[in-house]
Amino acid sequence: MLGPQGSGKGTQALALAVRLGLAHIASGDVLRAARSGGTPLGNEVRRYMDAGDLVPDEITIRLLIDTVKAREGTSGVLLDGFPRTVAQAEALDEALAQQGKRVDKVIELLVPLDVVKQRLASRLTCRTCGAVYNTLTNPPQVSGVCDLDAGELYRREDDYPEAIQKRLAIWEEQNAELTRYYDAGGIRVQVNGDRPPAEVTEDLVAVLQDSDSPVTGR
Repeated sequence: MLGPQGSGKGTQALALAVRLGLAHIASGDVLRAARSGGTPLGNEVRRYMDAGDLVPDEITIRLLIDTVKAREGTSGVLLDGFPRTVAQAEALDEALAQQGKRVDKVIELLVPLDVVKQRLASRLTCRTCGAVYNTLTNPPQVSGVCDLDAGELYRREDDYPEAIQKRLAIWEEQNAELTRYYDAGGIRVQVNGDRPPAEVTEDLVAVLQDSDSPVTGR
């Protein structure tokens, strides 16, 4: 699943995983787990993320490919936020080919960048369980407190305006190359993500259940 940070990939991927029985692998979750692990590799991840930079391909690829391999035997895997670059896409294709598998569909969520910036600037994360809230669209029941475990909610370093602007500028450049890569294989489908979440979910389910769905922007 492709789209800028804040486009709703995580929300939609979780909904699709439940509806379709897929294993959900979120690159952000994998990187944050590495970041908090205290290992030398995790400390490298922390340094890049706190600066608002994207984690280098060699680190991201190693972490994500290992996670995908660990999910062998599931009915399918839904990748959320990975790959982000052509190098990552090529590494993923090579790793899957070695297992006799392939990427079946690439969904791109289309959301205007001004909407994305507003969403990211309003995002809060639970320090203990990692649950994500949005003060505009999905606020917690009690301000600053997680609904699930009463953990403290905070704004991540990469959700402040300067870091957001930097991340989105990098995303725009890399996404243009990545979409060309997947268009060559005819597997990219665009879906309008700037709508109520339930409407977006229904379109995504329809796309994934239709193996012959066209590339379209609804």
